[in-house]
Amino acid sequence: MHGKRVLITGASAGLGAAIAERLAHDGARTALLGRDEQRLDAVARRTGAVTAVPADLTAAETAAGAVDEAAAALDGLDAVVNNAGVFRLGMVSDGEISDWRDMLEVNVLGLLAVTRAAIPHLRAGVHPLIVNISSMGGRRVAQPAQGVYAGTKHAVHAVSDALRRELHPDGIRVTVLAPGFVRTNLGAYIRDPQARANMEHGQTEQGLDPRDVAAQVAHVLASPPDVHHVEIALISSRQPPG
Repeated sequence: MHGKRVLITGASAGLGAAIAERLAHDGARTALLGRDEQRLDAVARRTGAVTAVPADLTAAETAAGAVDEAAAALDGLDAVVNNAGVFRLGMVSDGEISDWRDMLEVNVLGLLAVTRAAIPHLRAGVHPLIVNISSMGGRRVAQPAQGVYAGTKHAVHAVSDALRRELHPDGIRVTVLAPGFVRTNLGAYIRDPQARANMEHGQTEQGLDPRDVAAQVAHVLASPPDVHHVEIALISSRQPPG
């Protein structure tokens, strides 16, 4: 891990901040992307990141410029952790179109924009990797209100499968990390008060510590170059399987 040049998206809080902390602890040189400039700068100072680049990943041109700026600061890229994501709950019958659009633009299109911009840098990197943070929701739909969110995370799995084949000739490995409940944000962005309370309870009582998920990212990035992790799915031992 020492000296590995890593770009982390969605790094201003939660899981992204935990990943930044863990990778910095393990000796990586990191560049952080996020929408909240103040919080992003705080994480960068705390972790000793090489650079922090405020960016709205829903704008492809902005995302590409941010990736290029981060790569220039690091003098190249060896890995990208596509962590930025949006979680909303809502049935299809009465859901908010603005919520659906937000999830699609960040969880799918934002990931694609960052990845496309990063590929030329990764091709010149050392044992390059892409880690796409998905969710257990990308493997199955736990409840109807998670359907659209799960759809975006299913897309992350599909895109990752395609990227794995596309980038294999370039020696770029692609791993999907699919955690269950993680103790971050505690349902803060869910509109319905009861659904928000239920999510907060589930995350608090059954959620993974963000540091434990970050440890899995570190494990992937530190793996030998001839080891290609296709997917790592994990839940807390307190969360019922299924």
